[in-house]
Amino acid sequence: MSQSVAVVVQTHWDREWYYPHQTFLARLLQVMEQVVEQLDAGELTSFLFDGQVSAIDDFYTAAEPELAARVQDYVRQGKIVIGPWYIMADEFLCAGESLIRNLELGRTRADELGQCQNVGYLPDTFGHISQMPQILKGFGIDNAVAWRGIDHSESEMIWQAADGSEVFTVFLTEGYYQHPFNTDNWQRNLTTYLDKIATRSTGQRLLLTQGGDHLLTREGLQTRIQEFNQGQNTYQLEQQRLEDYVNELKGSSGQLGRLTGELRGNDNIFVLPDVLSTRQYLKQANQHIEDRLTGLIEPLLAIAPLARYPEHYLRQTWKLLIEQHAHDSICGCSVDEVHEEMQVRFKQLNQRLDALQKQAQLALGLSNNRMTKHREQGLSNPFADDSRFSLFNPSPKPVSGWQPLSLFLAGEEAQMLTITDNKGNTLPCTVISSEPTADFHSPIDDFPDQVSGIRYQVLLKADLDGLELKPLNVEADRQSVAGPTNTETTYFENAYYRIEPTQDGKLQFTDKQSQKRYDNWLSLTSELDAGDSYNFSPVDGVLRHSQITRVRQCRHWDNGLQQLVLEITLTQPASLNDDRQGAHDKTVDSQGQLCLTLLPDRQHIDVSLSWHNRAQDQRLRINLPLGERVAHSYADSAFDWVKRPKVYFDDAPVSGMQETPVAVNPSYSAIKAGRLGVMQRGLQEFELVGDEHGDTLAVTLLRSVGWLSRRDLSTRGQGAGPDLATPQAQCLGQYEFHFALLPGDPTPTKLLNQARQFRQPVAVLRGHSEHQAPQVQLHSPELQITSCRRVKDHLEVRLWNPQESEVKADFGTQSVTRTDLNGDPLPLSLVVQPKQIATFTLKLGANQ
Repeated sequence: MSQSVAVVVQTHWDREWYYPHQTFLARLLQVMEQVVEQLDAGELTSFLFDGQVSAIDDFYTAAEPELAARVQDYVRQGKIVIGPWYIMADEFLCAGESLIRNLELGRTRADELGQCQNVGYLPDTFGHISQMPQILKGFGIDNAVAWRGIDHSESEMIWQAADGSEVFTVFLTEGYYQHPFNTDNWQRNLTTYLDKIATRSTGQRLLLTQGGDHLLTREGLQTRIQEFNQGQNTYQLEQQRLEDYVNELKGSSGQLGRLTGELRGNDNIFVLPDVLSTRQYLKQANQHIEDRLTGLIEPLLAIAPLARYPEHYLRQTWKLLIEQHAHDSICGCSVDEVHEEMQVRFKQLNQRLDALQKQAQLALGLSNNRMTKHREQGLSNPFADDSRFSLFNPSPKPVSGWQPLSLFLAGEEAQMLTITDNKGNTLPCTVISSEPTADFHSPIDDFPDQVSGIRYQVLLKADLDGLELKPLNVEADRQSVAGPTNTETTYFENAYYRIEPTQDGKLQFTDKQSQKRYDNWLSLTSELDAGDSYNFSPVDGVLRHSQITRVRQCRHWDNGLQQLVLEITLTQPASLNDDRQGAHDKTVDSQGQLCLTLLPDRQHIDVSLSWHNRAQDQRLRINLPLGERVAHSYADSAFDWVKRPKVYFDDAPVSGMQETPVAVNPSYSAIKAGRLGVMQRGLQEFELVGDEHGDTLAVTLLRSVGWLSRRDLSTRGQGAGPDLATPQAQCLGQYEFHFALLPGDPTPTKLLNQARQFRQPVAVLRGHSEHQAPQVQLHSPELQITSCRRVKDHLEVRLWNPQESEVKADFGTQSVTRTDLNGDPLPLSLVVQPKQIATFTLKLGANQ
């Protein structure tokens, strides 16, 4: 009996990669014209448009009206298949909330255009997060089709998320890029392919995904299918939609194996792990936008009494951000022109967020952008400074303690600031630094102008309830003299730590709780990298260490605030030599300023590094010795706190379709190894490195490489893309890094809560508001919030449980309902199961 084979005609459409977006868009018009012609002629019965709606949206922006109308008709008939994603995003480099909005936008847009495919199609992402099955199930998708990251003997399986959610999964054992019908010996090549996948199939049907990256569909395909069917009896081919194939296969598969959690294995195919650190500036910019959008703008819009909610503008903002998450884009593995355009789009996103914030502040009465209303109605002056400001807690969780703020005050510099609340109570306040600047304003009804003044970096002790908007006042004292004491000592310490530079240019750290001393703590190391934008490739194994060259400042304040500023230098080869087998004879000095800050009531150490990189072909990392051997590391990923076994880097060369075993790990905002916790933004790659003293946590700052792909790496046997030069990926120039260290064996709850406050702090909003913000309080510290937004007339709060035990979502006396990720109601339960994502809605008041 012949075995049935579904032929799914498809393309995988990277909107930008080895060509920039506009070049690929022009090519897309050619591809779609041929697709329509073949559908008209009956040569194609359907066409899978890659599972991401952005491609067809892009097409509609450029297509001639007649062609666009024909495509639209086939979409409505379900013959051109779109969705469910908006973009094929990298799953590790964007927030879990961004993945949900990606799927939300993709499904909504696909339904608007015609029909949405209900398949969790993930053909080319570089590995998969542990919670993807739960995300898919939350939108009513009970299946997945995937390739990279899966190490499994059979092509059908059950994939189980960290919370236990399950989806039937089709493993593309040979990949999605299959076009045997396009080859010279097509019948032999097709038979070879089918024989290979048949050995791993548990079902009665096989799958051929006919097509590849940016390719035209095959002319005369149906004729060749008929010719092949008539020429042999082993296989019978038939064109079919992917969703129909998956649904039939679910019913015909036998006993299925099971995979659980994160999928980053590379025994089958490359997972290209070092994209986690390629062009780090993109990761940093993306996380800044994600934090600002979900951690300030959406909560602020949710409490603002807007006459007309900017739903369309906000959706377009999300669309622009999600387009940045395409895997070849955010991973940094495209040509330089692509990433230049990405930087422009990140600037545009910041501009859009500025506009949304101003809109919310106007609606709240915090600010006023019309001089006529100031003059005639006594509203606030559009040129006002921060002498009247409000602190906004963008989280439903209460916050307390010392808050770092930035305040602008008109006039000359003050030595002291006094901050009071509306009842006249003085709040503890410390000025850390100040600098002259000017604030520019442009009223909507008058001439623009700027106000000269001083920008103060301030530490303020304040307590705020969830979503509280606290009005405060500032008075500048230009007579008194107060400030930090610049001591003659070169160390600082508190009840937990002592940190001191040594005579040989290193930093010594003493953990008073564990009584351990680390003699080369927080050092920078550089090693040569002969890799490309996808993979690190070592050269000589030599680590070059930074040296402290000067203690610039050691300052102490009366309230316990302490700050140590160090100048550091790293002497390193300028680049690889000409044959890329060793170091260039020329050396360069990369230099920077390292600032460590101890806050009065915080256990963590705030670290900022301003660094000028002058070296090419290298990997730069921060090294944090753990003082012990550890078996595992932990880090947050999308909706999960992931435990990963230690894997030391294997420097044995590989060949063919091999890739060095994955040693680097992803982190979204927090890492824990041994007794050390790390909070970061944009530093998403780390590794455990061993030596004779124990293990070290190495966090990548920069990877400097000059090629999109190469074919001479010791860590990957073949190329991963075109061999194109990418000189901007060398990442030369000035960089700013910000992270925090939390020694003392912090719990996941403590580390994740502090990481959120580190990444999404309370905000300074100019002016006061008479508006009463909704009283929303979440009194469950274990639960982690990823979203707080307005959905119609409700406040939607999404959270997840990182614990291994259930946690009750305690909203106090608030009346809540529960929904799935699609917004459909669920039976009310306040209990959030281990590793579960939960979405709750709360009714907003009439004046919200």
